[in-house]
Amino acid sequence: MTFYAAQISGEPTWQKLITEPGGRFVNAWLIAAALAVPWKSRAAWLLEAEGQIVYNFGDQEHWEINVAPIVARWQRFPWSERLATSAAFGLGLSYATEVPEVEIELEGQSQRWLIYWMAEFTAGPPDTGWAVTLRLHHRSDAWGVMGEDGGMNAVGVGVRYAF
Repeated sequence: MTFYAAQISGEPTWQKLITEPGGRFVNAWLIAAALAVPWKSRAAWLLEAEGQIVYNFGDQEHWEINVAPIVARWQRFPWSERLATSAAFGLGLSYATEVPEVEIELEGQSQRWLIYWMAEFTAGPPDTGWAVTLRLHHRSDAWGVMGEDGGMNAVGVGVRYAF
């Protein structure tokens, strides 16, 4: 289970968030609750499916539902005995209950259904199940697959608990 809060970036691409940290952000936020269910484990890899419920607020107010049936999580780092760490990437679909106003401002247009992907890093005490998480929350048209324009990037911080 993961809970996080994030601010939506005003940068045009997710790459710019990584290459130029501290870029511009807009007055739009989200809070998310995510439940991941592991479905396959192999050595250091864990494959999960994740579902999320997200509330957007600030310059826009609506709900968002994201489903990522494929989340690949790497769990073995050299320091894992001292600091349990994981890195994950997930891909799926996103549905917004309203066409997001901020996405229209940033991209020119948007739609309710978009592709969703996430990248996440976690770190916490070993053998407790608790971790702090840093997450990139991304909605996009996937280069025209889901429409002509739309999407956003949000950077979030939260907590994760593995049962």
